[in-house]
Amino acid sequence: MVTDATDEVIEAARHLLQHALPIEDRDDRFSDVWADNIRQPDVDFTAALVCAPTGHPVGVLTGTTFRGRLQLDALVSKNQWWGEADVLDQMLADLGPAIEAHDVDTLELWGRPSFEWHSLVAAKHDMQRVRALHQMRCSLPVEAQALTTRAFVRGEDEELLRSVNNRAFANHPDQGNLSPADLEEKLAEPWNREGGIRLHERDGVIAGFCWTKIHEAQGLGEIYAIGVDPDFHGQGLGVPMTASGLEWLTEQGLRTGMLYVEADNEPAIRTYRRLGFDVARTDMAWERATA
Repeated sequence: MVTDATDEVIEAARHLLQHALPIEDRDDRFSDVWADNIRQPDVDFTAALVCAPTGHPVGVLTGTTFRGRLQLDALVSKNQWWGEADVLDQMLADLGPAIEAHDVDTLELWGRPSFEWHSLVAAKHDMQRVRALHQMRCSLPVEAQALTTRAFVRGEDEELLRSVNNRAFANHPDQGNLSPADLEEKLAEPWNREGGIRLHERDGVIAGFCWTKIHEAQGLGEIYAIGVDPDFHGQGLGVPMTASGLEWLTEQGLRTGMLYVEADNEPAIRTYRRLGFDVARTDMAWERATA
């Protein structure tokens, strides 16, 4: 077992991402930015690596602290020695002392995508399911009418974007309360593209934005965030704002769009279905208090 942010853990995580999930379900969890960040001594990070008897990794559990939470993400590959539930259970047990050493209030475990063995192990560790996110996909282009937008300009629009984002996502656990440092970190991610943040203006004011991601390996264009300033709510901007992001992704040569939505947000799901989206997979999170 490895319990620090070493190159061995990074290599194992990337290896398992390729072997534990089909290419259409892979993502940017283990990007170069991620690897560079966890090598820094002042970054709160913990990782456990379980190896099969042959020495090949069969599972990796990575985690970072975020707003009082230790968010854990498990990858487990099918193998002839260990069942998936056994691997995850062992990793959580081995990581116990490191988890207790973190000054956090909540332990959060994600399954991306989630499987039944995630649920079984979460229950064994007294964790309750708290979130379910649908990943929805559609074919590009879409027929919906798009809003007129302009590209976000680095060095000029950061505070405008943060202001609208934080008003639009005031109660969101992840996207809300975006700090300047948070924004810079997101802008540095390899999936961020020049022109990929679309701003919609009305009378010189940013009414909303559509922030996109490009997942090159999977050939996916993601609607990462749709934010509408509360002053412009009720004007029907959500669908055409989404369409503007999909239009830009289509112009980049992508043929499949993707987004995440809370599984219990039925109005949003109905809206996305009207744009041609269908549920492709579901990610889930379980948590428990650490005290």
